[in-house]
Amino acid sequence: MPVKLSTFADRIDPKDPELSTMLKNLQANILKPHGRDFARHLFLCFRAPPNQVRAWIKKEILPRVTTASKQFATSGQGADGGIVCGFYLSARGYEQLGLDTSGFASDSFRKGMKDQDNGVFSKLLDLDNEDPPVASWEPAFQQEIHALVTLADDQLSVVEANVARFEASALDVVRIVGRESGNTLRRKAEPVEHFGYFDGISQPLFTKPDLEKARAQNPNFEAWDPGARLSLVLVDDPLTPESDAFGSYLVYRKLAQDVALFNRRVTGLAEALGVDANLAGAYAVGRFKDGTPVVLSQQGTRPGEFSKKNDFDFSDDQAGARCPFHAHTRKTNPRGTTPLTSLEGEKRRRIARRGIPYGPPVTGAADNLPNDDSPDTPRGLLFLCFQANIEDQFEFIQRTWVDNKHFPTSVLTNGLLQRDTGDDPLIGQDPDEAQRWPKHWGAPEQGKKTINFESAVTLRGGEYFFAPSIPFLAAL
Repeated sequence: MPVKLSTFADRIDPKDPELSTMLKNLQANILKPHGRDFARHLFLCFRAPPNQVRAWIKKEILPRVTTASKQFATSGQGADGGIVCGFYLSARGYEQLGLDTSGFASDSFRKGMKDQDNGVFSKLLDLDNEDPPVASWEPAFQQEIHALVTLADDQLSVVEANVARFEASALDVVRIVGRESGNTLRRKAEPVEHFGYFDGISQPLFTKPDLEKARAQNPNFEAWDPGARLSLVLVDDPLTPESDAFGSYLVYRKLAQDVALFNRRVTGLAEALGVDANLAGAYAVGRFKDGTPVVLSQQGTRPGEFSKKNDFDFSDDQAGARCPFHAHTRKTNPRGTTPLTSLEGEKRRRIARRGIPYGPPVTGAADNLPNDDSPDTPRGLLFLCFQANIEDQFEFIQRTWVDNKHFPTSVLTNGLLQRDTGDDPLIGQDPDEAQRWPKHWGAPEQGKKTINFESAVTLRGGEYFFAPSIPFLAAL
């Protein structure tokens, strides 16, 4: 019986024989992060005739691609699951292969990320694309990109050896227009990002084992159930007639992080509000560096400890006096507080984040890699996320929530009846949208103060891709 995409996570057991075909046909890293510490991302431009490129993909790429079946079979077994390889095509890539893209439901995918056209309606409602112009992107991303290959392993030498073998096989068929190197940052063995905040706590979960693991950390799920249906990230691969052959849309964005600038702005915010810098940073992010949600506490856990608390919502903070409305984790996941939208409607906007940092950490951020405190050293996040529809999920979050100064407090009146919320201070791309910060944690009667906390994160380029199914690749 074909797998139904409406199936909820509590009924998805990777060991279930009825899911065997689906998992063998699906690429890894979509339903569950691969968890490897080192990654290389290679951006390709096809330069040979379509038939030659197709033959190369079938011969050189298909055998390397890691399936979800293999990922789940080796996950948590105490053994090295080996290198994880992913292969993704852009709309231009499909066209270069001589294939019709009209069957892909995502219009944004077909246009590509470089299409930044904004209609009058979007501008009036502050829903337009606030990304930097393509001309300011890094040169590699300004070029036409046809495909992306990702290689990841816990040993850097293994990744580099596989990159070398791949490059040798691709010489006459494709041109590598860009290369990115990712490395997981950890502090006390827990994953963090360059600003030093514990990362990866709140993710949609798609399998029963992952739900059970989450329940061990958040037993009740009374306020927030992280489970999701397969339809959140999977769609039928439109270019194969095979059943149980699914794919997923991938958003790739290189985000540069200016750590020194972020820290200065946190210090300035703390001084302006008269609060501790740790609390000021938590106001911006939505969690303290150890993961403690600021809506639940005005301080983090004890030094060296981490909080994986995720069973919470913002129902007891309707005024945004504990967790500001514009805080990153609240902007990107309002947890039931979006006007005229149900909780389930909100949850259908979620994305499966699979990013990895790049560049060395500064002192204090991580302890698993050598530090480099030079402000000129490139560092940031190679942001990847999977979803069933780019405009309904990633673009909606980025434009309607993150970069919309009216969301959520005055979204219905476009700021006419209420003061603006401001954009996301962490990843918002509009430098002119100030935020309104609580003067005292948990005391809405004390009012708010308007301060422009400009983002220290800058988009350096990216592209939209699709993760094709194994049957599609085999039929090329």
